[in-house]
Amino acid sequence: MMKYNASIKSVAVGFPEKYYTNDMAPFSEIPNLPKNWWRNWGMEGRYMVDKEKGETCSQLAKKASLGAIEKAGLAANDIDLIIGTTCTITGWSDKEENRIFPGISEYLKTELQCNNSTMCIEVNQACISFLVAMQMASDYIKSGMYKNILICSAETFTQIADFALPSSTLFGDGAASVVVGRSEQDGQLVSSHYKSIPTYNDIATLQWKTTVGKPGIEFTRPYFSLGEDAPTQMQTFVPQNVPEVTFKALEKADTTVEDIHHFVFHQPSKMLIRMWAMGIGIKKEKYTTTVEKYSCLSSASIPVTLYFALKDEKIKPNNKIVLAGAGIGWGFGAQVWKTENINY
Repeated sequence: MMKYNASIKSVAVGFPEKYYTNDMAPFSEIPNLPKNWWRNWGMEGRYMVDKEKGETCSQLAKKASLGAIEKAGLAANDIDLIIGTTCTITGWSDKEENRIFPGISEYLKTELQCNNSTMCIEVNQACISFLVAMQMASDYIKSGMYKNILICSAETFTQIADFALPSSTLFGDGAASVVVGRSEQDGQLVSSHYKSIPTYNDIATLQWKTTVGKPGIEFTRPYFSLGEDAPTQMQTFVPQNVPEVTFKALEKADTTVEDIHHFVFHQPSKMLIRMWAMGIGIKKEKYTTTVEKYSCLSSASIPVTLYFALKDEKIKPNNKIVLAGAGIGWGFGAQVWKTENINY
């Protein structure tokens, strides 16, 4: 049976038009922010969709996906599989507020006018969904089942934020898409490692809440909820587990930290990223942060950060890179990739 390598061919991003800094409403009006809140989390601003202008999670997904397909030198008809990831319910950011299914992969198949045979899959492993999707894409391509796979991670977390709570400041809106395809060269997923620790699965979650909308009508919908002691609890297990899975992935690849050209982390907070870097033993020039400007983008954080690392020329062909992060639930993952020429 013929075996193929799975290479990252392209990456593209999509953001809303309007940008909000911390001193702009609604973020400047959030009550009871703890002392050092901004310094510890590191968010300085974020993009946020404007529903009145027709901006939606699906629209951001389409924008990023069109860019990734074009940059890969492909047409929509060349895509054999679409994997969509989102932590937010796409229906809540679209016109039909009661729509939950189908997900963004089915939407993209229709909007991009892919072939009828194009398969669609949704992945929801919270903030490490992109890593799971990349593993799936690599495995499918290596098996020969698919040739060109589109992965799209799109988030509009501001649409499920409760602006009466400090946790509403942590997220932004945006999307990123990657095309993974067959390669006859050396670009490939070299190794990976994952683990799950569900002990703290209730400290960060979506919870149903009844609120009053306009014109004074009560309705129930999910809002993101962060436990009062969540930041303290997260520091007891999140900082060490990302380095742990990273070292496991490096060991499987028979590779050392010194052999890695760049690290692309999930972007939950500036403090956690710094702890991960310290745990791995790398300095600032070896990793990229986007949390300051874009806030946490959940499952889109890693591909967005990959895009900007490429744009800043921190990643080049024939480099070894690590993608790693943590997701509420809690899951942890790390991957070692050898790059070819990634178009962006």
